[in-house]
Amino acid sequence: MIISNASPLMYLSKLNKLSLVKNLFKEIVIPKEVYDEVVVNGKKGRFLDAYKVEKAINESWIKIKEIEIEKEFEEFSSEIDIGEIAVICLAKKIKPYLVLIDDASARTIAENLGFNVKGTLYVLIKSYKNNLITKKELKNTINELMILGFRISHEFYIQLLDELDKEK
Repeated sequence: MIISNASPLMYLSKLNKLSLVKNLFKEIVIPKEVYDEVVVNGKKGRFLDAYKVEKAINESWIKIKEIEIEKEFEEFSSEIDIGEIAVICLAKKIKPYLVLIDDASARTIAENLGFNVKGTLYVLIKSYKNNLITKKELKNTINELMILGFRISHEFYIQLLDELDKEK
């Protein structure tokens, strides 16, 4: 089982790649706070990705779980948002094998608690390695991701493209 924060769902939806999550992991869990951020607030803003995530929820491969925010995590509210705090609390409760979070601060907190934390790029690269997308599609998708505002360092971007170019 995996748990996802909002940003991987939103970015993958915007890229028309949300189905990759389903193909790789079959089922994911999100806390209600992530649902509120992605679907409820997204629909208020008329963002298309909100409707795509809602469709996945209606198809039952994205499950919503209620979680009580533990007091010990309230101290992180100045560093990370409530969705990320809820993801970490839910991960503590259900012990998933993977947690999808893009935010660096939230990733660090989750990793320090012992969770296997990956993000949107991991989903895309794993999809390529599992032959769900081509190398060209992966490169184009990473470029689109950056155009959408996804932040990665210039050095990491160049390294990633170099590694892809070395593969046959």
